Amino acid sequence: IAEDTHQRIYGHHVVLSRCGVAIVGRSRRLTLNYRTTAENLAYAMRVLDGGTYVDAEGVDEDVAGYHSSRRGPAPTTLACASESEQLDKVAALIEAWVADESVDPGSVAVLARTNDRAAAVRDALAKRGVPANHIKSAQAGGDRVVTLTMHTAKGMEFSRVVLFDITDGVVPNAWVLDKASPEEREDVMLRERSLLYVAASRARDALVITWNGNPSPLLAPTNRDEN
Repeated sequence: IAEDTHQRIYGHHVVLSRCGVAIVGRSRRLTLNYRTTAENLAYAMRVLDGGTYVDAEGVDEDVAGYHSSRRGPAPTTLACASESEQLDKVAALIEAWVADESVDPGSVAVLARTNDRAAAVRDALAKRGVPANHIKSAQAGGDRVVTLTMHTAKGMEFSRVVLFDITDGVVPNAWVLDKASPEEREDVMLRERSLLYVAASRARDALVITWNGNPSPLLAPTNRDEN
């Protein structure tokens, strides 16, 4: 059995002893990341700061000790003053990436918080000359850039990832928070934090984060000025 408590984006946390599975003293922690670079991993781990996580043994899990097998470019942030500016910058960035013959457009992904936003980004990119596919399940995007939700991206990986519109009120999702009861709100916030962590850790190489107006409060101050 393998689990990553930091990636819990659905439902309630499960402690295996409550299911009759005894693992205390029989488990070990895996800390070496092979997918993403040390720079992207550090960025993603900082998203988790402020959250309290419990592992499958029922023990508090911290974020210390995790490391990557390789290095790469530092994540980049794009602070924008409007929706159109945000889309213009993302389109120009992707155009520059795919102009490099070593970059497969199908390995480039734009992750949004909701399906509606992911579809809107696809349409906006197409209008700006960047063909893209909007996918709703874990599948290959073919020879085009893909747009998808952060939830859909779980379990997937891409050479280059744009986290689109990581804006206050969008992430964490205001509608989801408003719908939660007071006793559920803390757990909902934890899942929103984990969702952003999952999204940030999908990038093997380049990671870019954009927002419009005020950045998400889930971004630590050091995560707002990486470029």
